[in-house]
Formats: sequence, structure tokens, C-alpha cells
Amino acid sequence: MVTLLDTDPGLLTIENAILSQKLDETQKRLFYVLADLENLRKREEMEAENRALALEAKAFLPLLTVVDDLERVWEQAPQGAFKDGLKMVLDEFKAALKKAEIEEVPGVGSPFDPMLHEAVGDEEADLPPSTVAVELRKGYTLRGKLLRPSIVKVSKPRAESNPVEQK
Repeated sequence: MVTLLDTDPGLLTIENAILSQKLDETQKRLFYVLADLENLRKREEMEAENRALALEAKAFLPLLTVVDDLERVWEQAPQGAFKDGLKMVLDEFKAALKKAEIEEVPGVGSPFDPMLHEAVGDEEADLPPSTVAVELRKGYTLRGKLLRPSIVKVSKPRAESNPVEQK
């Protein structure tokens, strides 16, 4: 029977080197497999979050039109109990939106951001260039992601008026 002590020490060194190399390769493969698994977990988590966000957006989008309509009616309503009651309903809608983490996109006076605003024209205004001058429809974000862009007109400098000489 051959024992470990009977073998050539040079062969043991070579065998140890081979085993050490195989161990290193196996550890590297294990590291890459674990990294791939972690990336897959993160991707699945993000996709699930995006699916949930899309479902919420689909549910809330029609309510934004209702809020728009309520705001338009409130602006046109004469002073009185009706206007006060309408304001209470509008405030409740806005509180519900806030609770659902729906926020208004910054409007008039804010810098134009093509990721948040949809420009449909420009407007002469005493505002810095590329600033939201007129908001035609409010935009909203849901947990920081755009739900509906604002429709705006962007400021441009006022034209210099040149009086025409009369003859």
C-alpha cells in the first residue's frame, strides 16, 4: 500500500498547484454565478415595481382629468356656497393624490424641462428665456416618475417695439 509519505514530494507540489488552480477557477465561476443571480433578482424587482407603477398610473390617469375639470369649474364659479363646496371636493381630491404620491409638475415660473413639460408654443413674457410662461394643462408625477406631462408655453423675450414714424 502506498501512503502519502511514500509519494514523490515534487508530484505533491504539482498536484497541489493543479488543485489550487481548479479551486480558483471554481471560486471565480461561483462568484460570477452569484453576481448573475443578484442582477437577475434586481431586474425582476425593478420590473415588478414598474408593472405596479404602470397599473397605478392607469388607474389614476382618468382622475387627473376630473381634477382638471373641477379646477376649471371652480375658477369660473361665482363666490358663494357652491364655490366653497367645490373647493372642499377639489382639496379632497388633491389630498388623495398626494397620499398616493402623485405630485404636480412645477408650472409657471419654473425652468422648462422637456422631460416634464410638453411645449406647444412660446409666449412673450418678462421671464428668463426657456421658462414656463403659461400652463395650459397641469402635469403630474407618480413617485417621481412622469405620469402626465404639463402642456405649456415657453417664455421668450418681449420684442423691442420700434415706433413707426408717421409722415
